[in-house]
Amino acid sequence: MQVTNNSKTKLRISIGLLLLLGVAVVLCILFFLVKDSYIPRWVTWNEKAMNNGRLVLKDKMLTLYDEQGNKIFSTEKTVKVQDFLLTDIDGNGHKDIIALVWKRGKYGKYKPFWIDKDEKAYSQHIFIYEIEDENKVRPKWFASETGHLIRRMKLEDESGKIILVEDVDKTNSLWRWDGFGLKNVDNSVRFIAFGDNIIHEEIYKHAYSNENGSFDFLYEPFKKEIENADIAAFQAETVLVDKKSMVSGYPTFGSPKEVGQALADAGFDIAVCANNHTLDKGIGAVDFTKDFYEDCGLKTVGIQKSTDKTYRPYELISRNGIKFALFAYTYDTNVKKSTEKYPNLVHYLPQDEDGEKELVKDLTESRKEADIVVVFVHWGEEYQTEISSFQEHFAELFAEGNADVVIGTHPHVVQETKEIIRPDGNKTIVFYSLGNFRADQGFSEETKIGEEALFTAEHTYDGIRITGFETKEINTYWKDDMK
Repeated sequence: MQVTNNSKTKLRISIGLLLLLGVAVVLCILFFLVKDSYIPRWVTWNEKAMNNGRLVLKDKMLTLYDEQGNKIFSTEKTVKVQDFLLTDIDGNGHKDIIALVWKRGKYGKYKPFWIDKDEKAYSQHIFIYEIEDENKVRPKWFASETGHLIRRMKLEDESGKIILVEDVDKTNSLWRWDGFGLKNVDNSVRFIAFGDNIIHEEIYKHAYSNENGSFDFLYEPFKKEIENADIAAFQAETVLVDKKSMVSGYPTFGSPKEVGQALADAGFDIAVCANNHTLDKGIGAVDFTKDFYEDCGLKTVGIQKSTDKTYRPYELISRNGIKFALFAYTYDTNVKKSTEKYPNLVHYLPQDEDGEKELVKDLTESRKEADIVVVFVHWGEEYQTEISSFQEHFAELFAEGNADVVIGTHPHVVQETKEIIRPDGNKTIVFYSLGNFRADQGFSEETKIGEEALFTAEHTYDGIRITGFETKEINTYWKDDMK
């Protein structure tokens, strides 16, 4: 029987399909075989020696030798070591080997009781071995799969108690020993700041008449935002007074101490006190304001006690292992300066070239103590949204001193936020004016709207850096909150 051309064509197609199916099956088998033995290509296999050359990482194996060169410990052949650290992670006096390893299966030495069989694929783990004496090493803690894809790791602090790891996507995290095993700890600080807090007569009269003398109502709308921050600051445009007879509004401000209590209760950490109204109620009010806020646990910046003989250009505040140097300056005070008798009372912007050089020096030297430098500055023209040449000049000086963040107030309206390139190649973020925070200035839309400045400082593999910043629009006119 003769086979037609059509039949031959169908036969060829069938054979071709069978061949394709066979190839697909073979590829699937190869994929699963390769998958189980696959370690990502981005992994860098470190080779190094520590502990006077006795602890050696080579060819993905970690080996400890005694002083005579005899091997006393090595990692198992089934474990491939990517990197290691040597430190006393738990502070018990014995050195610990922190090994970043790859092995088959998700679990460490022991599986959870409900798991019958581990997986075959490679996964990344952290194993800790303790060197108990010169010739004995014991397994201390074998973690299950990390849940991260760790590209590299290092000891973050001098004590050797904190480990920083960087994932392949450049996400950073901190780990420390906690009882039994490593625990993730916060590696960033969320810093927020608000503008001018001005207690006009209308505000304190309302508090006396309707709030039983409390000013909590002013800050209630912001309480959640403050609680969510690690550090919160505000510009204390009006000083506090301890006697009701001294309380007054514009143009010579003196605010009830209950205002300070409400700010402390709201959760603020920093009161910025250098501004043109600082001396409105005299030297005694400056001393009282500083004492009151500090008794409430707040840092006060931009002023010092009248009894201080030494100028302290900045204060320090620390959160999550990150130290901030806090500077604050004002362009002037409405009441005559007290610099002759009390030279350190209020921190003014310099008025000559020598003073400017000293300012830059202070900023630069603060780096010896701090990771991040923040400058609060009272400057600019009132009710002007345009940045003045005066502001631009000092912004450049702050950048010359390698300040990280500049937070401006005084215009009572919002101005731009810009970045300036610093001599060290990084950037200074300048919030030129945040406008008001709380005030009775409802005469224009510009004065009724302010901004909250936010930035995040973070531990990264290349050091502590600011990894993001933004502003949020806020309502500053207190009467709008009462509707």
